[in-house]
Amino acid sequence: MNISCDVITDLLPLYHDGVCNQTTTKQVAEHLKECEPCSALLSKIGNTAIDNKIKAERQDVITHQAKALRMKYIQNIGAATLAVFLLLGMLICAIVDIAISGTLSWSLIPISACVLVGLVFIPVIKYGALGITVSLIMLSVLIVPFLFILSLFVDSNELLLPIGIRMSIVSIICLWSVFAIFKIMKARKLIAAAISLLLTIPVSLIINFILSGFIDQPLLDIWDVLTFSIIIVLAFILFGIDYTLQKRKHLNNKDKG
Repeated sequence: MNISCDVITDLLPLYHDGVCNQTTTKQVAEHLKECEPCSALLSKIGNTAIDNKIKAERQDVITHQAKALRMKYIQNIGAATLAVFLLLGMLICAIVDIAISGTLSWSLIPISACVLVGLVFIPVIKYGALGITVSLIMLSVLIVPFLFILSLFVDSNELLLPIGIRMSIVSIICLWSVFAIFKIMKARKLIAAAISLLLTIPVSLIINFILSGFIDQPLLDIWDVLTFSIIIVLAFILFGIDYTLQKRKHLNNKDKG
């Protein structure tokens, strides 16, 4: 059966997409063997499909880059805004302190606090997850000098440094541990969050033990028990959610296989 080129032209898109029935596919294929113009038209349809796919992929790349640039712009604005506010705060404190006392005295506390906040939080705001390492390093390095400056202007400085340094060391170790947990278990964030929650229990007990050596602080009270109970419940909820999600994922992979 001979089919006209006009009919074949209408059928070519369906033939190209493979949605024609077996009889029509065979007739179109036989016509294409003998008709060079229709074969050339089919090639153009194929090239158009490839071009459309390339254009779609290119558009996806452009969209992703635009989102990344927009996020980078927002991060830079956020970091710059925080830096400006901190600098203004430092400048105002210094001016007021000099105007009142003629020298820098109490203003060293807010100034050093602003420096600490800036160096700790600006890397996270500007670089996101990549800035967490820098922020933790800054906090680890600067917390003790900050406590020393603070102790110069606090009346009970005989307790501030001994307690503050010990608690800072414990807290920094905890933060680095949480960072390492999420780094190692980045594919299982719920498990990492649950372990991090449970980690706060021994950290709290260690801090209570440190405080009990300097002040009248019990190692464990009713509020600690209540808090630890809530933490354990939340951790087990996270474990349960992760188990459910992993089981569902395993079943989906099994069905696909």
